[in-house]
Amino acid sequence: MSHSASSSSTTDLWGIDFPENSDDVHVTHVLADPDAHFDFGSDDGLAVPKVEPMEEDVRLDEIKEAPPTPVPSNTSPTMTQPKPKRPRGRPRKHPLAPASASNKITKGRSKTGCLTCRKRKKKCDEAKPRCMNCEKNAVVCEGYPEKQIWRSGKDRLAEGAYADASGGVTTYDFNAEDMIFWKHYHAHLSTVLTVEGEHKNAFKDLLIPIATKHRGLMHSILALASKHLDFETPYGLKILKDNPNTTLEALRQRSDYHHEKAMEKFYEDIARSQGANRDDPEYSTILSARYGQMICLLLEALAEGNPRGEHRVHLGGYQRLIQHSPPEDPAFLSFIMEFFQYHIFADELIRFPQPLTPRLASADWAPITSIHPPRLLGVADGLFNYLCQITSLRDTIRSNMAAGVDPVVDYTSLYRAAEIDAAIRDWQPCWPPGDSRDRVSLLYKQMMWVYLFRTIYPPSPMSPPSSANVSLFHGSAAGSGAAHTPPTSGHNSSCSSPSMRPRTSASTVHPQPVRRHTIANYSISPLPPPPARHHQHTSSLDSTRQYQHGTTSPPPSRHPPNHDPRITLAVEESLSILDSFKPSDPSQKLLLIPCLVIGTACFSPTQQDRIRAAVKTVKGYTGLRNSERVYELLEEVWGCMARGEWGRVWDWQDLAKSMGCDVLCC
Repeated sequence: MSHSASSSSTTDLWGIDFPENSDDVHVTHVLADPDAHFDFGSDDGLAVPKVEPMEEDVRLDEIKEAPPTPVPSNTSPTMTQPKPKRPRGRPRKHPLAPASASNKITKGRSKTGCLTCRKRKKKCDEAKPRCMNCEKNAVVCEGYPEKQIWRSGKDRLAEGAYADASGGVTTYDFNAEDMIFWKHYHAHLSTVLTVEGEHKNAFKDLLIPIATKHRGLMHSILALASKHLDFETPYGLKILKDNPNTTLEALRQRSDYHHEKAMEKFYEDIARSQGANRDDPEYSTILSARYGQMICLLLEALAEGNPRGEHRVHLGGYQRLIQHSPPEDPAFLSFIMEFFQYHIFADELIRFPQPLTPRLASADWAPITSIHPPRLLGVADGLFNYLCQITSLRDTIRSNMAAGVDPVVDYTSLYRAAEIDAAIRDWQPCWPPGDSRDRVSLLYKQMMWVYLFRTIYPPSPMSPPSSANVSLFHGSAAGSGAAHTPPTSGHNSSCSSPSMRPRTSASTVHPQPVRRHTIANYSISPLPPPPARHHQHTSSLDSTRQYQHGTTSPPPSRHPPNHDPRITLAVEESLSILDSFKPSDPSQKLLLIPCLVIGTACFSPTQQDRIRAAVKTVKGYTGLRNSERVYELLEEVWGCMARGEWGRVWDWQDLAKSMGCDVLCC
């Protein structure tokens, strides 16, 4: 309508009256005067018509057929849409981001804390199986809600069909006590037994499917869970409160029932396996269940803190069974091989050599297949093979001390110690920097060096090392660095070692490149006798005798006569790494071994207090009572330090035997 108004106004302005057949008049005028030139402005709405050529100028042979116009098969919907109108004004230099169609997602509150902290609206440290904040505030921790993993309808249908066909957990006749044990194993115990997360929990993913097909393993799992439960803790008291239809006595009777049934089925399977057809599909299930039951029996000994060495029976049974009947499943084989071998190596730290006590560990041990993926430390990476070699040196030195051999540390032992020292230096872990086991591996490396150093230098009086031994050890240490070099730590260590000057001013120290994982660059070399302290009138042993007679007060810390300050430095670094782990870190399961070894070299009361706190944290996380036996052994070692009994401090294996403490320290 605006266009019509504009046209009428233009007509009135110029006073031009076009006839009705204006197109014909215009074409006639153009044809009459071909040379006429028209100059139309940009505002004119008329287009210049095309001038047709004369007939004599047209050549039919030069005329070509026009190509056909392509017809699109699918018309895009965008072609039919009108072109968007350009907005008014100058375009923006920085265009605005288009508005997102999705709504803004707000960050909600964390739902991973325990139920008690969420009700109290407090920050939870998420320690498992019980929140440490609840323990400190004397509040009953209600635990954590069970994680719900999403599964498609197809997966749930297949899982239900498998459970019905194979005799799943729902088909067992569980009473109230059994459900308490099962929930404890599934929600708590299986979590603290593994260093992996929930998505890689072998105690769930590998053992439970076998238990659904084998009643003996199910009885063993329920018996293990019942032995692990401590009803004197707030967690155990809450279970009794939430289940008023049961009693503590009923739970104990049901625990004994499951243990007896598990052992009956275990011995029955041993009898059935003799002469059984290995091609029978049922044989594979029975064999895997036997390994699973041995795992449960071993963990029962740890959960109860059994000090009678019963764990060694199960470890020996595993070694005999794996030689002729390894499981067929490679994932299950890798899991049990690493699990049992880790505990076999750990047995070296408290076992006292006796004729009736067989030694299970071997320095030449090698896995029959690759351990993938590794879960623990020291087995797949070969570090604990050196622990076994150090224990062999300790047994030799102990025998020389008992026989009065001089020198106690002979040439062969000294040479072997130098080789072990170089091998420990060259050992590198395989964990990514983000994994907490990366720090544990650095702690294990420091622990191994402390164990070697304390072994090769017993506090017994011995002859000065010969010149041959001195030259040998300096030559051996040269392969891994200059002798008496200052200690250095990896750049990602939670602590940094202070520099230590060389023990002799004549030695020259050359800087060495810092590796990601390096223990303190100490060298195993014969130590010179400690300098005489002329300003003191009594030696450490004399002061000990005076303290026993009540003439003097005990010093704040005591050290053996041949103490080396490098031990103190290594212990301080190890304690700093121990302090860096949170109480809820899954790596707490791996820290009891270094707590024992480092604790036997803690001569300062301050260092001993830090070890006490570390052992209590391990106990609070795992709930295994064998840590209480390790705690008692360390207290006895520290008591010997205060009394100046350095021979018993060095030989803590003999001290554990005299206490009747034959446990696993892991």
